[in-house]
Amino acid sequence: MRIIMLQQPGQFATAETSLPTAPGPGEVLVRVLAVGICGTDLHAFEGTQPFFRYPRILGHELAVEAVVDWS
Repeated sequence: MRIIMLQQPGQFATAETSLPTAPGPGEVLVRVLAVGICGTDLHAFEGTQPFFRYPRILGHELAVEAVVDWS
């Protein structure tokens, strides 16, 4: 699975990571359709967010669909 990571302020990089495992009881697997950015993400990119460590995957405003496997 491809991800985009903020390596350090002002520098994004793409990387590969493993696919998630099957969901457990009370969990659901979702497919991300879109990710929004907010002011916190912008501050992280600018390097003015004092509580973040780098590298960091940004984005927490998501549009998703549930991946359902009824088998």
